[in-house]
Formats: sequence, C-alpha cells, structure tokens
Amino acid sequence: MSQSCCTELTVLCDDGLEKPLSAEHGFSLLIEKPGELSILFDTGSSDLFVKNAKLLGKDLSKVENVVISHGHYDHAGGLKFLSALGRNFNVFIREEIFFPKYSGERFTGIEWIALQDLFNFVKVTHKVTQISDSMYIFGPEDMRNDFEEPDPNFCIVKEGKRIRDYFDEELNLVIDEGDGIILITGCAHRGIVNIVEEALQIFDKKIKLLLGGFHLYKASAQKIDLIAKRLSNYGIDKILPYHCTGQLASERISSLKS
Repeated sequence: MSQSCCTELTVLCDDGLEKPLSAEHGFSLLIEKPGELSILFDTGSSDLFVKNAKLLGKDLSKVENVVISHGHYDHAGGLKFLSALGRNFNVFIREEIFFPKYSGERFTGIEWIALQDLFNFVKVTHKVTQISDSMYIFGPEDMRNDFEEPDPNFCIVKEGKRIRDYFDEELNLVIDEGDGIILITGCAHRGIVNIVEEALQIFDKKIKLLLGGFHLYKASAQKIDLIAKRLSNYGIDKILPYHCTGQLASERISSLKS
C-alpha cells in the first residue's frame, strides 16, 4: 500500500504479495482519492484480487470505473469476477484489446464475448482521456527510442492473420496531484522509458511516483542498466516496480536516486 498526499494506492494482485495476502502472476491496483470515484486498474488473472480486497477491508462494490491496461489474461482475466458484485462497472479499454492474443502458440488473452453484456465498455479513442477530476488515462505511447519494443514473441490475430502484437491498446493511468503526477503502468510492453517521456510531455509535471509492471524480467543486464540510467535523469521521486519487472530490474530501478 502506498500513499501520496490524499491518494491511497492498494495493490490487490501481484506476483510477490506476502501473507496473509495471496499472490499470482498478474497485477491489480485499487486507487482511492477523497471526493472522487474509486478506480480499479487491472484485475489480475483470477478472483484473487477480490479475495485480497476483502482481507484488506476494501469494498470493490464502491468502485465505478475500471481501467484495463491491455488484453493479456494476467491483467484482464479477473474481470469476469466483478460481475458478481452486483453493479454495472464502466470498463475503459481501447478497441484493439479485443484481438485474440498469443505468446507463440499459447493463447494469452481472454474471452471478451462472454463479458459483453456484463459491463459498460467505454471504448477510448483519444490519446488522453480524463476519467475523473484528477485522473487520466493515456496511450498508446509513441515508440520514441531504439532500445524498447514489445517482445516479438507476442502476436495477435487480425482479419484471420497472425501478426506481431505492438500493444496498440496499451493504457496507462495518471493522477494529477497538483505539484506532480502519479504514473501507473500495467506491463509497459511498449517501453517504460517511452511511457515516462510521453507522460512528461503530456502533463508537463514532475513524476512523484512511478508504479507498475515494467516487463523487464527477460531483459539483459545491459538493457536494464540503460533503462535505469534513463529513468534516473527524469527526477522521479519514487519508483515502485511490480509484476513483470523482474528481480534484477526491480533491484536496480528501486535503488535509483533522482
């Protein structure tokens, strides 16, 4: 759990959660801010995020808006379990999220058709969308450098053809704290440096907290060092890596001094 000013961030699902919470491969974050609607960012792989929320005394039925960062099962797989909470959640996604997703030959998406009548899907079309007084979603971020790109093993099926997945549906969340922003990522498939640079350009404010998955668990030490060096140049107050970041990258990035 992390707090910045009056914003409370609670990780409900992650690969490394400790007892009494349960862990799984996935990510889910509850965002609470006085005077604004609570937001759920991603839902993990299963109903584990719901169970962890109960253990922490968090009532997910008070959530109205859900943001799904991208279409992989470990971020959207738990979505179906929200329907049991008895309300019609708004689920913010980009249209591209519905393409079937694969890692090699393994299906890594979810069955969206089964969910179509359970939620109010809000299809995002603009680069930046405001979803509450201080909260915004943006993406997909531009591919700005020559050292970050989505894993070439990921692909989608579009118009009957299997093509490389560039995660055109990727959404990130920003909370404007007045004197700076909180930046939240799901997996950062298009590159955490790309995301940070885009957020700085769009919002023109200091990043007080960067939190989420950075998808560096398969990255070389050389690439991790390069990304860490770039992140250290942005004056970010605090970085909290989760989920798919990997141990080496998490240790290296968490120790950065702005």
